[in-house]
Amino acid sequence: MKRFKTIFIVMIVVAVLSIWILQKDHSAVDLQWRILIAAGGSLLSGVLAYFLLQKDIEHVDAKPDK
Repeated sequence: MKRFKTIFIVMIVVAVLSIWILQKDHSAVDLQWRILIAAGGSLLSGVLAYFLLQKDIEHVDAKPDK
């Protein structure tokens, strides 16, 4: 559940920053296209974050015997 919270936060941050950058630097692009670009970027970042934040339990080192 914690992983999905992190992914959601990443997606929100990417969407807000992309809208801001598109508004500031590329104001000639229509608003509809800017929203589509921001939505696509946030979805792509969410998918990437989902795969990059996976935990690989099988490759955890065992505790050494004392």
